[in-house]
Amino acid sequence: MIKSISFNNFRNLDKKSFKFNDGVCTFVVGKNNTGKSNLLDGIRLAFSSFTDNYFKVNKTDFTNCDDSKPIIISVELTDKISSLSYFINENQKKYGFILNVIKQQNGRYLKKLTLLDGTPFAIDILESDPNIPSIYQIPLIRIEDIYNDSLFTKLSEFITNEDKYSEIINETREKLKNEMKDRREEFKKLCSKFDNNLDIEVTSPKINNQKLYIVDGDKEYNYKIGSGFKSIANIILNSMDENYSIILIDEIENHIHPALLRVLLREMRTFSNTQIISTTHSPVIVNEADFEELIDISGKKFIDLSTKNLQKLKIFLTSERSEIIFADYIILVEGYTEQMLLNHYLKRFNENWTVINVANVMFEPYIELALHLNKKIIVISDDDQSLSSNVSPSSRFLNLKEICDKEGIRILQMKNTLETDLYDNGFLTGEKYSNLLKSKKSENGCYYMVAKQKKKTEIAMNIISDNLDLSDWHIIKDIKDEFESN
Repeated sequence: MIKSISFNNFRNLDKKSFKFNDGVCTFVVGKNNTGKSNLLDGIRLAFSSFTDNYFKVNKTDFTNCDDSKPIIISVELTDKISSLSYFINENQKKYGFILNVIKQQNGRYLKKLTLLDGTPFAIDILESDPNIPSIYQIPLIRIEDIYNDSLFTKLSEFITNEDKYSEIINETREKLKNEMKDRREEFKKLCSKFDNNLDIEVTSPKINNQKLYIVDGDKEYNYKIGSGFKSIANIILNSMDENYSIILIDEIENHIHPALLRVLLREMRTFSNTQIISTTHSPVIVNEADFEELIDISGKKFIDLSTKNLQKLKIFLTSERSEIIFADYIILVEGYTEQMLLNHYLKRFNENWTVINVANVMFEPYIELALHLNKKIIVISDDDQSLSSNVSPSSRFLNLKEICDKEGIRILQMKNTLETDLYDNGFLTGEKYSNLLKSKKSENGCYYMVAKQKKKTEIAMNIISDNLDLSDWHIIKDIKDEFESN
């Protein structure tokens, strides 16, 4: 299987490298138009010279359309494939190859293969090696009839008498069903885990191709099966196919409900002798995946985070908080009420911000993750003045500020608590809010307005139902100033 792949002069992946884990699944994340689909195409191109995966090279496949320089793709493999091996010392071999795509004088593009050390090799020896990985990319649109290439059957060469056509059809159909017996049982067993009674069936063969169908129980063929289950069936069938050792899937979550997506991912990990590389925009996948299975399209791996913060993220990175991986402008807040108010504001004024509630005061893991992925972030925190004895921010806030200052992150300071800050800025006025607030005396003798016990959420709900305009709140102004200046 693929251990790593690197690109030079290929589309927008120039000078980028990617390392894959030893498990079955790898999920590639990143914004649109950053190269996720290009990575899958690059893998297909790399293997196209010695597999049946046809890949036509065009000028647009070269970075900035500059085909005066070659496309170079280096692939290191984990499998011990003799035809793709060379000695790096007396006792150790390395496996893999380099593909060069070179423009010839006649304007056509020549694919040239070498081993990783630059040694050329005979393509006929490579093609005869039974251990060479095979590639299949499952189509992005997976809602039509389900089939896979290995089950196509040509009938035209067998038909010599028109009277025997019906007999040949029936014989061929039964033969195909018998050949699929083991796979049918395995497929049905897997689908039962999705609470679905799906089976494999075949159509009546035509002169051209035999198509594989999925049927739901006793229903006729697959026209009543939802696109999500067709998508799942297609992924399972092709992953079960012994003809394919590397499966590529662009946006695996297409048409699939989140609950089924989790089950699918867990089942995919049980597939043997298969490597699945998929792109995704789904927080559900990120939440369900192991950090070892995640790669950012920049080439960065999530397991490169510090051990302490990585352990916390593995436990506390929920599907909702996983949006930090896909967002452009991130606001980290410490509580639910801050998240409620800011989300209401951004929806009302159509701001493209993503608010992440880090659950009380656990900012540091999310700060490191955001910085690792080169995100634009702002941290908002109470300064807890009422907890100090000298009308100053608490040690917790000062420690957080030190982290932010060190990393060049802007931290926005709310006086004491959210409610104190809003009250002091003239937003919580009138009897409705005065009944939800109380005066609290701190150790230093100062008085602060804070939410009564269990009234924080009610205050935030009233602000939202009253549709208060928070545009003049210093927190909002500072957020806009920071993001607009960047």
